[in-house]
Amino acid sequence: MAMMISAAGCTSSKKADTAAPAGTTGASGETAGESSGNPSGDPVTLDLVTGSTGTSWYSYGATFSEVIPKGLPAGSMINAVAEGGATSNPIQVAAGTYQMGIGYNLSNKWAYNGENLYTEAYDSLRGIAGYLDTFYYIALVRTDAGWTDLAEVAANHTPIKISVLPAGNMGNIVTSMILEYYGMTFDDIISWGGTVEYADWSTSVENIKDGRTDFVCHNITQGHAAVTELSSTVDMTFIQFPQEMIDTFTGEKGFSPETLPANCFKGQDAAIDTFGVTSSLFCTADMPDDVAYDIAKALCENVDDVKAGHTALQRFTAEKAGDLAGMGLPLHPGAEKYYKEAGILD
Repeated sequence: MAMMISAAGCTSSKKADTAAPAGTTGASGETAGESSGNPSGDPVTLDLVTGSTGTSWYSYGATFSEVIPKGLPAGSMINAVAEGGATSNPIQVAAGTYQMGIGYNLSNKWAYNGENLYTEAYDSLRGIAGYLDTFYYIALVRTDAGWTDLAEVAANHTPIKISVLPAGNMGNIVTSMILEYYGMTFDDIISWGGTVEYADWSTSVENIKDGRTDFVCHNITQGHAAVTELSSTVDMTFIQFPQEMIDTFTGEKGFSPETLPANCFKGQDAAIDTFGVTSSLFCTADMPDDVAYDIAKALCENVDDVKAGHTALQRFTAEKAGDLAGMGLPLHPGAEKYYKEAGILD
């Protein structure tokens, strides 16, 4: 029988979307079950909370469900679940609903310290691997909306029609921060005769395609499925944030300076300077050391397989996987043991 590992000592009852058994040989040539981290060789089943359909994290889940079992004992499974998001994933993993999660280094840090949107510290969280990707904050508007400058929107009280993720989501929070920089709020937009639609990415795309809304401001990766669909079906304009705003978000709010390369999406002919975050894989301190060791090893010894899973995962390297800045959390001791043995950490 597979050994079920849970951050709270119990098995999650959530239905898994994707799963892959161990038993294949990875880029390192090591077959599942030959790991030095798990001396018992007992298979494990772990639930990984990702993001909603249409997100890059949802795609990552399928990749990790294939790659991670390569370093675990034969018969192990990773169940990737599309029932999460950046702000909720740390809470759900800390509560033991899922044993692993994908998160942003910035929101992970907030959760660990109990700051910003978190009212308590989730200090049991631990990082396994960081710097999976780069998420860029971008703003794009239907070209026929008649505006492209958020400063003018705020000054003229233009009744824009915005799609945004529901309250509590990272995309909603950062969009609020961006609007605040320009001196406006969601309530202001509504009072000016505009529209604020709270919806997931898939619904937001349909709303913009149908003309119900005309603007979205969110974090995306290269190859982001929803933005690829949107920009391919609707004439969209990508907005360049002013450098002063980028400096504020990187210098005062904890984001990193990033540049989205040109031609990542249809209609995006120039590189876009912006600010961003990076994704990481995390768990809690309750995960057995040998399991965390094996997961870190599987990712770092199958880097090519990780990168093949999604365009945005091209950033991932074994050399940066153990960097704490890419996780926003203390490193799990089992993962730390692997990184030190591999010469990745001192």
